[in-house]
Amino acid sequence: MICNNKYLYKIELVTSADVIEFVRIATRCDYPVTLVNGSRRLNAKSVLGVAMARMAWDEIYVECDFNCYFEFEKFIR
Repeated sequence: MICNNKYLYKIELVTSADVIEFVRIATRCDYPVTLVNGSRRLNAKSVLGVAMARMAWDEIYVECDFNCYFEFEKFIR
């Protein structure tokens, strides 16, 4: 989905291994990758931040300036 010239996809991180894999993929991206939930935003390249979002947020969205569907398709719901 495109929102304000950014790509936004709802994701699901079920396990801690998912968090580690997601951050590994996000770190390889040459562009900013952000996790979003309402007005809350955090850097998706931070293991601690992504792990905390997984535990505390009821819905998690990944936001990028470029289409990141194929990088994160395993996690997109």
